Amino acid sequence: MIFSQAVFFLFFGIVFVLYLATMRSVRIQSPLLLVASYIFYGWWDERFLILIAVSTVIDFVAGLGIAGRRPGWRTFVVPGGFLVGLLATLAALGTPDLRLMTGFAAIAFVALAAFVALTQGWGEGRRRAFLITSLIFNLGLLGTFKYFNFFAESFAEFAALFGWTPGFVTLNVVLPVGISFYTFQSMSYTIDLYRRQVEPTKDFVQFAAFVCFFPLLVAGPIERARHLLPQFAVPRQITWANLQTGAMVFLWGFYKKVVIADNLGPIADGVFADPSAAGPGAIFVGMLAFTFQIYCDFSGYSDMARGTARILGFDVMLNFNMPYFARTPSEFWQRWHISLSTWLRDYLYIPLGGNRGGALMTYRNLVLTMLLGGLWHGAAWTFVAWGLFHGLILVAYRLGGIDGLLARVPPARPEGFLLNGAAMAVMFVLAMVSWVFFRAKSFPEAATVLQGMWSFAPSESLDRALFLIAPLVLFEAATRWLGRIYPWTGASLFLRFNLVLFLVYASAFLGSSEGKAFIYFDF
Repeated sequence: MIFSQAVFFLFFGIVFVLYLATMRSVRIQSPLLLVASYIFYGWWDERFLILIAVSTVIDFVAGLGIAGRRPGWRTFVVPGGFLVGLLATLAALGTPDLRLMTGFAAIAFVALAAFVALTQGWGEGRRRAFLITSLIFNLGLLGTFKYFNFFAESFAEFAALFGWTPGFVTLNVVLPVGISFYTFQSMSYTIDLYRRQVEPTKDFVQFAAFVCFFPLLVAGPIERARHLLPQFAVPRQITWANLQTGAMVFLWGFYKKVVIADNLGPIADGVFADPSAAGPGAIFVGMLAFTFQIYCDFSGYSDMARGTARILGFDVMLNFNMPYFARTPSEFWQRWHISLSTWLRDYLYIPLGGNRGGALMTYRNLVLTMLLGGLWHGAAWTFVAWGLFHGLILVAYRLGGIDGLLARVPPARPEGFLLNGAAMAVMFVLAMVSWVFFRAKSFPEAATVLQGMWSFAPSESLDRALFLIAPLVLFEAATRWLGRIYPWTGASLFLRFNLVLFLVYASAFLGSSEGKAFIYFDF
């Protein structure tokens, strides 16, 4: 189920009517959101519901242990009943591989119960043990489904250099949609509990709804427990202001997805199908198209997620803030995929030492964080290279003191305006170069694109790309100049009305009718 498909509007309409009817009762709304979220996620492949369910149970119980509570048998009643009910539902649906999933759930549940019993007398060390349990399970899921084949095949290729051909068994499984997002969101709960930055919840249903909240489930933003989880414990208000704001944010994201991203996609795909056969200027057009495709595709999803959540009365963090107007790499990562960049900062960069150990240690921490951020995006060496590239330019800008130089020059002065404009242009080109590694399937393909992307030639595809990109650039340039987040913020009723007309008509007459999946569903 995709936000831009008609089936989602039908699904959300039903959920909203039921949600509105239960507005006065949090005890009813949370189960409603939980069921709706599982239906939404199971629409792709209901087999993977058991993964997110077991992960939820483990992190809920681990959270109580980390908080110093002593989980007893009553702690397992609701989670156990939840797992049994889910398995019974999957059996009724005739889900394949049900025996394997049932065995996995039973083993995980019994192992967790045994762990709770065995650690009763561990004292303070019990908190650390529960945290490690949560991390091992969540990262184990990621490692098994996302990275096992990658590392096994990479090791086999390395061993072949020495004449050894190891026999590996690879996993012929489909990558569960959104696994990178919901595991990070769930881990933020147990880590923050261990740091005593959040209070534990005793309500399993509210916690389960937080982990699988359907607007955010498959592609973020990656919300923190201390921000989103408390919102499930209080009554949400369906207000006219929330409806207006949510619908507007959703429409803005819908426009970016179906009009810009889905129409630029074929241009980029045509070039990357065979870059060596692309004519003069075609590779540049393909890279320009992909640069805006991935931005509008991912930020469009994030806006639709924020808009949907706002309509339901939830406040969800901003995930994109005009990143292509960034002047430096550090500013880019303050504006691009903000939920991931702040997650990596708080749970990886700072624990590694951040900028506290001197210049060399800071550079090491920056590069290592970006390397792992690249690997988070996908199991391929090209993603590692993408992360390394961003880590290196972060170090280069820090060495050159460019952030400090830009901060010292007032942008209102002519030289400041020119300097800031030049810095934005350079950073945009660097971002465009980095996307080569993100999009290419191999290093030879990336090398071909990098060699050919610097030639320019007028073409019909270039005209089409610029036609699609121009309104977005104008909207965001004006928005950034005025210091706002969205184009309609602070605008008059007349301007808002005409913007809505533009977005609706553009989506209706220029939007792609294919309902293409979002790029980040693969991550």
